[in-house]
Amino acid sequence: LCSLFVYSFFLFVHSESEYNDQFSEMTPLVGGNAELAPSSISYDAIDAQRHPLMRIPSEESLNTVFPLPGMVIRCHSINVSSVGRQHAEGICAIRTSSTKVALRAVQLERRAARKRQQQTNTSSQTTIQQPLAHDHAAHSPSSFTIKDGYWIDIETPQRSTDELYEFLKQLRLPPFFVSILSEPFNWTSEVVALKQVALAIFQILPTNPNENVEITHVALLSMPRLLVTFHTFSSQNEDGANAVDEGLLYRLVSQYVKQRGRVPEPSNSGMLLAWLQFHVRRTARALRELRLAAVEMDRAMDRDHIGNFDFEQLVETKNCLLRVRSVAEEQHGTIEAIAVAEEGTEGLDFGNCRGALSMLRANASSNERLSSRVDKHLNELRERVMSHREDTLNQRLALLTILSAIFMPLTLLSGIWGMNFENMPELEYEHSYQIALFGMFALALCLVYSFHIAGWSS
Repeated sequence: LCSLFVYSFFLFVHSESEYNDQFSEMTPLVGGNAELAPSSISYDAIDAQRHPLMRIPSEESLNTVFPLPGMVIRCHSINVSSVGRQHAEGICAIRTSSTKVALRAVQLERRAARKRQQQTNTSSQTTIQQPLAHDHAAHSPSSFTIKDGYWIDIETPQRSTDELYEFLKQLRLPPFFVSILSEPFNWTSEVVALKQVALAIFQILPTNPNENVEITHVALLSMPRLLVTFHTFSSQNEDGANAVDEGLLYRLVSQYVKQRGRVPEPSNSGMLLAWLQFHVRRTARALRELRLAAVEMDRAMDRDHIGNFDFEQLVETKNCLLRVRSVAEEQHGTIEAIAVAEEGTEGLDFGNCRGALSMLRANASSNERLSSRVDKHLNELRERVMSHREDTLNQRLALLTILSAIFMPLTLLSGIWGMNFENMPELEYEHSYQIALFGMFALALCLVYSFHIAGWSS
């Protein structure tokens, strides 16, 4: 009887531990096995399948987390492909998964972390012996395993702060993160790292950088084995069509990360680096297009007359560059902050992908330098156009000055001979009118010749 009692007590404690691990602060984003939580749930069926040891409130918290209307939630697993296992290469494969599986993996990881923490806090003798055994097991080929990582992407239409707050509150994230994520209109580039999770607000280019639209930000939540991307898309236009295709950026990122060698390792950090690298390359592509546009305008300015140059095209290119350059600068600063934040959080671990991190930082820095060079080139083109306009204006003013100087003496003579005095003998000469015209014409020719000798006509 005593043995049976002890065994029953052990099962009870073990089941409670499993339950607490499953329903901790990372409550699953969706209910059931579906990709999206259903709009209505039969709680009678849930009660019939509920484990006797599980408490009712926590079970309901698992099945009553619903996405907002129009919200799209996608989940993918990141693991080593069969080709990578055969050739001992870290070739990652991206496959469709469910949020329940992803968040269960996060719970197991957190449980393992708690066990490691408990082992660390044991007696000094146990603390010395267990790491030796752990190192021996870690170096043995049979015990070495690569855990899968997961990526959850959440897209939602523009919502009010209260709606987003109520939705995010169900995820049981830290309150500070909930307050930031519920106000996407106030997002700015920043990185906040806590012990278990790191939050990064990353600025990206819109779908079409040439359009004068608002800057787009994406929230990145990184924790052991899981990366969550959360962003909003534009509401509908007056004609009822979406201003921005809400699934376009996701499809582009998904196609990129599924290519060979894009994800350096099957983890949240590896997926984070691949996601960041995609958007940094998008920025680099936009800058290269702007550089080619600047070179083409420079050639057109040299080939054709500068007076026929389309100045509006230069202004549009300059405005587009200002938008892209601001994104490039923000991306560089955010990536540097993420690299620094790795030391203070378990949500970021770039130990096995230092090369990918270095390449990402180098690309972000290169974008910032390239934007500066393109900006300098466009400024030089603008100065050339403005200088040509000033020269043209000066030439016209010089012509007006010459004409004024020529006609000033003629105007003086006309004013003198136009005075109404009775005694003006030169008006009574027989050929006075012809003589006056000839004299004015000769004076004008003399003035034109003198200006030409002085170099004014050039």
